[in-house]
Amino acid sequence: MEPLRRLLGDGAEANGAVDDLQSICSPSVRPAIPLAPSNRTALLRILSRSSHHATLLPPPPSQRLMKMVGDWGRSMLPPEEVTVEGRRFQVQQQLGEGGFSYVFLAREVPDSRGVDVALKRMLIHEREQEDDALREMETMRRLDHPNLLPLILGEIEEEPHPPSTSYVIASPARTRPQGGAKRCHMVFPAYPEGTALDRCVTRPVAQAFTPTQLLGIGIQLCRGLEHVHALGIAHYDVKPGNVLLESVMNDAAEHPGGFRAVLMDFGSARTATRAVASRQEALQVQELAERESTAPFRAPELWDCPSDVIVDGAACDAWSLGCALFSLTAGGRSPFESSTGETGGSLALAVLSGKYRWGECAELAYGAETRAAIDAMLSREAAGRPDAVAARLALERALSAERGATSAVARD
Repeated sequence: MEPLRRLLGDGAEANGAVDDLQSICSPSVRPAIPLAPSNRTALLRILSRSSHHATLLPPPPSQRLMKMVGDWGRSMLPPEEVTVEGRRFQVQQQLGEGGFSYVFLAREVPDSRGVDVALKRMLIHEREQEDDALREMETMRRLDHPNLLPLILGEIEEEPHPPSTSYVIASPARTRPQGGAKRCHMVFPAYPEGTALDRCVTRPVAQAFTPTQLLGIGIQLCRGLEHVHALGIAHYDVKPGNVLLESVMNDAAEHPGGFRAVLMDFGSARTATRAVASRQEALQVQELAERESTAPFRAPELWDCPSDVIVDGAACDAWSLGCALFSLTAGGRSPFESSTGETGGSLALAVLSGKYRWGECAELAYGAETRAAIDAMLSREAAGRPDAVAARLALERALSAERGATSAVARD
């Protein structure tokens, strides 16, 4: 608590609030320690600072400390309830945030099944943001595939006026945008195991997934993309952080390797083909991609779009899938993040060059046919990449080869 004391000063009010917080944080005494009224007021002020003045805390440790204060303070408040399409949900905890959106773990009220859901909240300040939210919900309602995240409920509502208490400032779940803004709520199934990226960054390079698991994930993502592309839609942001995983008991044909892989986040999804007939239109494609497609997984034609071309979103997704599968063997890093040293630190130049190398650990862990199937998706020219069907077939052949090699080793 000493860093927090130094940050807040030596005033009696601040010291009392820190002492109360220290008591709250102690598991042995937390349930029995009430906050003194004056110190509760001071603590609520601290919580307010943690949200509005985080930028004034330069070192990351201080930022983490203030986040801890805010989290503990919010844990003392009654949970928020949200109504979506007439059904009530109670917010349990925040899972993540980005830009004007937040994702919470929630549960329906009354809780008859004991099933958690993911509640996504998008804060809408402008008409363009509302159009984006409507497009995302419309896209997801057209999807019906086991490897694509389903939308359970979704609607846009006027942002309600929160109670005039200081803790409202501290909670992203209760923050009200200025100017009579709206908010969009979307409800999805929850996947407690998280994303492929989560697993990647917590395990050694080339050890996060076995060859069978890697190929199984790739095959399932191809199946999902086949469904998306058949509807004339492209995802445009395939990456490990958008791939949810769920362990399954059997290694069946539907889930090779024992994972169910589910592609999520269709906020970037758009019409699969886009005709470009001028430099201005090409720049518009690049600007849109810069906003909606994650840079390390973005196809080269979205970095440098020609002025007379039909942009093939399916080919862009194939490139992104190749980058994503490569990254699962490389600690979550795309092939071109590792190549920036050869291009003066420029990711764009690394992508446009199309040059990359497999890591030594990955070459030892994954067979030549597996790497070749991924390499095919990373063809510099869009026309040279396989579509989702061809990519799936190549990955299935590689899976047979990997299983054959494993059986041969077992016999020896």
